[in-house]
Amino acid sequence: MKKQLSDYKAYTLADLINDEGFILWVLQPDETADLFWQNVQNTYPTLSPIIAGAREIVLSMRFETDQLDATEQKQLWQNIAAKTVSVKKTGRTLPIWYRYAAAAVVVGILFCIGILYSVNQKVNIETPYGQLKNITLPDGSIVTLNANSHIKYDKNWDKNEIREVWISGEAFLKVNHLHKTGAIQKHEHFIVHTGAVNVEVLGTSFNVNDRRGRTEVALLEGKISLDLNSGETKPLVLTPGDIAEYANGKLVKKPINVAEYASWKDGKLYFRNVPVAKIFDYFEDVYGYKAVVDDPKILEKRLSGALSAKDRDVLFKAIGVTLNINITPKEATHELIVTSK
Repeated sequence: MKKQLSDYKAYTLADLINDEGFILWVLQPDETADLFWQNVQNTYPTLSPIIAGAREIVLSMRFETDQLDATEQKQLWQNIAAKTVSVKKTGRTLPIWYRYAAAAVVVGILFCIGILYSVNQKVNIETPYGQLKNITLPDGSIVTLNANSHIKYDKNWDKNEIREVWISGEAFLKVNHLHKTGAIQKHEHFIVHTGAVNVEVLGTSFNVNDRRGRTEVALLEGKISLDLNSGETKPLVLTPGDIAEYANGKLVKKPINVAEYASWKDGKLYFRNVPVAKIFDYFEDVYGYKAVVDDPKILEKRLSGALSAKDRDVLFKAIGVTLNINITPKEATHELIVTSK
């Protein structure tokens, strides 16, 4: 379970260097983690020097190999002992056995850090409600991650292994085309894991949406193949202009205006006879506001047209004017109060 700010109120140096979330932030920082730990320090200013000291200990170790030689181990022990037992309290010197015990504990912790750093080098990126993020993958491929979405991938990609990413929410991918001629090599494959569907590509542009128990993959350029984790069906091949939908255990293909479907990445939304209920589901997924309507018939209406999505409040007002309804965001409860005019 993810810790809350209040959980760190009484944290000590030992607590921090034994906290996996803190270790990952120090070794693999990202915007979300930076913001969280800055909030911790803003909320509990007395933790700032303790956090700085813990960061110094973690960052003082760089595990280039899985094992250290005897000289490096001795130097490591001396560094740790110097960093962890130099604190004086009420003018008394800590007993020597206490120093050894503290150093031994930290050695074990830092050894675990080394294993974590060298083996589990994963990049995890999440977007908050209402924000998009552009990401460059290790092979140069570009991902535009929609709001309220998550992507995971290895920090370093082996040139002899398949390129893989895991996505939940929605993302648009422009995959770097590595295959030139001859037989396709292992590293030239690119696989996106989303929900129960695996999307395999060589080099292409496509959109992935995995929300509300439904997975949709729309292809703009190139060629992709989809199969299920269960292996129950034959691979489904898409060509530009196709969209594949997986829901209720079925994977089906149909044509679509893919450019409009993926227009969210450019700050635009296109609707073609879309039920209002589905539009409000989209608002909840992307902006975090759940629609509360005074008349269920509002949800039966349909909408066609193109709207700018660059400003949330302007978008809500435009939808309201178009449908002749009032849409009022309620910040305290993250609700959209929808009423008839």
